[in-house]
Amino acid sequence: MSKDNIRPPVNMKIASMTDLTRMLVSWSQRERPASMLYFEHEGKHIYGTLISNHGYYEMYGLPLWVHAEGDGPPKGNYISYKNRPKEAIDFVDSLADSEPMTMFLPIIRLAKKLEILDM
Repeated sequence: MSKDNIRPPVNMKIASMTDLTRMLVSWSQRERPASMLYFEHEGKHIYGTLISNHGYYEMYGLPLWVHAEGDGPPKGNYISYKNRPKEAIDFVDSLADSEPMTMFLPIIRLAKKLEILDM
C-alpha cells in the first residue's frame, strides 16, 4: 500500500488547549493512554492526536485528527491536568513532583506535520 492509498482522517478542531487536554484525559481513563503530538505548521503551534471512533455506522471506525492550536511550543515534556480546586493545565518536565488528582499526557514532538493530515 502506498501513501496515495491512505485517506486523511477527519479533522476535528477543538476550541482550546484546555478542552483538548480534558478530552484526552477522559479518553485515557476509558480506552487507553493518550499522548499529545506537537508540530509547527505554517507558523502555528499544533497539538493533537489521532483517534478512531469505533463502531461508526457500518464502518470499522472513523479516523479522527483531534487538535487545537497552542500559543507556542511546549514548555515541558508533559501536559498536566488538574480539575481541583480549579481546572488548570500546565507544561511540566517530569512526573517526579506530581500532586494527587493530577493527570499527565506525554508530549511527542514531531519533526514536521504528518503527511496524511489534510490541513
